[in-house]
Amino acid sequence: MTLYVIGFMVVFLLVLASGIPVGFGLGILAFGILTAYMGFDSAMSTGVSKAYASLDTSTLVVIPLFILAAQLISETGMGKRLFDAAKTFMGRFRWGLGPATVVSSGVFSAMTGSSFVAASTMGLIAIPELRKARYSDAVIAAAISAGGSLGSVIPPSLVMIIYGYLTDESVGKLFMAGLIPGLVLILLYSFALSVVTNIGFARQRKKAAEGQTDVVMEQGNGAQNLAIAVEAPPMTRLTALKEAFWGLMAPVIILAGIYLGIFTASEAAAVAVVYCAAVGLWIYRTLTLKKLWGILMSSANISAMVAGVVIGGYVLGFSVVIGRIPQQILEFIVAQNFSSAFLFIVVNIILFIMGMFLESISLIYLAIPLLYPVVLHMGWDNIWFAVILLLNVNLGLITPPMGGVLFIISQIGAIHINTVIEGALLPVAVLLLLLGLLLLFPQMATWLPSLM
Repeated sequence: MTLYVIGFMVVFLLVLASGIPVGFGLGILAFGILTAYMGFDSAMSTGVSKAYASLDTSTLVVIPLFILAAQLISETGMGKRLFDAAKTFMGRFRWGLGPATVVSSGVFSAMTGSSFVAASTMGLIAIPELRKARYSDAVIAAAISAGGSLGSVIPPSLVMIIYGYLTDESVGKLFMAGLIPGLVLILLYSFALSVVTNIGFARQRKKAAEGQTDVVMEQGNGAQNLAIAVEAPPMTRLTALKEAFWGLMAPVIILAGIYLGIFTASEAAAVAVVYCAAVGLWIYRTLTLKKLWGILMSSANISAMVAGVVIGGYVLGFSVVIGRIPQQILEFIVAQNFSSAFLFIVVNIILFIMGMFLESISLIYLAIPLLYPVVLHMGWDNIWFAVILLLNVNLGLITPPMGGVLFIISQIGAIHINTVIEGALLPVAVLLLLLGLLLLFPQMATWLPSLM
């Protein structure tokens, strides 16, 4: 059994490393497995029927809608207004710009549901401000990777939607499950960044006392090289709140509507699209009909790519079950009689390693067929495990070699990838801490959904 599973993982990684688009790679591997077990003709007919079934559900309507909402939000300038508001309140402190980046990224993630959109948009906005304040490249990378990775946990999350679809769990409850861990994650990120910043200031004061103040800062010398001062923002706090009000209301409307039962997750996505379009067209007036057409085309392209991964991942999950890989894993676990705590650690190690090589949707589609039977056997709460899985998705986004957020930061910030990885160690440590807290206090994830 062990050699069989290892062989499957090796072939899977080779397919992804081949450069084939992810959706096609997953589909080819799935078809190969089906052919080995069922023959070519049966594999062809089964593959086509499962590919159709993978998209034949109202649950997945949420994905293109939230993708469209994310594109609208990026074009309306909501991200810039959110960052300016956070900077107005927190940027007056010498350590405040890093936490301001995380907080504004968290709110932005709650509107877009995408880590990549949050990282790229907030990176373009925050990196110039952080550089102006003489933050080192490593700390800039820490702040953006921390904020950008929040999109997978803070609702609405595209990964949560797919998890709910694959496990037949309520998407609304999954959204609520990620809210408290997401807020705790923002607090931990902000605290960690402020501590690192203050350590840097202490070292700077020591150098000043020794008469070494001719050079204020040098970029890229590690996390201790931080800002010596942040200029007061030109706008007042009231003005900043007024500017950011419509952006702040978007996640409130979406999450409050779902929690109170006013609309479903799918309806919430439609509400988000209409709301963001209305704000962009008639309030901020940053959208035009020409821009709107471009946004629709871009959203359609992204949705098509996601649909390809959904089809390939769904068929691969089915083929894995046909090959009895999950059953063999479960039989091995039952035979060994592992304790719940030990198995939790092993599962997280497996997810962490998988996340280093797989992008988020591929990770979900491979992990659920393999691990969901284990969840059921151990009696773990499905919603709690969903948050555990999503935190591991976050880890995958900021760990090499496949950490997509790392490469976005490197590209838009013109920062060497080694420096970006160095900075990402801080949010990785915070995510591991939160995983430990969820093991000790699962109510962090299960309390809000239990009230629905």
